[in-house]
Amino acid sequence: MKVEKLTESEELVMKAIWDCKKEPVLSDVVERVDGFYGKEWKPQTVSTFLAKLVRKNYLKLVRNGKIYTYKVLVPEEVYRRKLYRQHISFWNHNDIVEFVAEMISNKDLSLDDIEAAKKLV
Repeated sequence: MKVEKLTESEELVMKAIWDCKKEPVLSDVVERVDGFYGKEWKPQTVSTFLAKLVRKNYLKLVRNGKIYTYKVLVPEEVYRRKLYRQHISFWNHNDIVEFVAEMISNKDLSLDDIEAAKKLV
């Protein structure tokens, strides 16, 4: 699955959709973008971003009778993994240890965080 880069606004719209518990309609997306992210976008603006996300194969427009919903084609986990891999590749020369060491030295990651993460694996 090829995952294209998203603009900041496209990411925001996708995050709003990923956070939905069901396949959203346009009004659900507008409500989440405005309510959770403090935007005041008109439905046409959100609709434009949704159309771009459909073209980039992140979403599929599904007709359910008279209603159109948006089905997620790229799960959030897949996109997040792409982002952190790109970050580590570019900024840390593909060295995950360097990345983690930087997080520790910047106090973004504590030893308690590392111990908690060890319990997950």
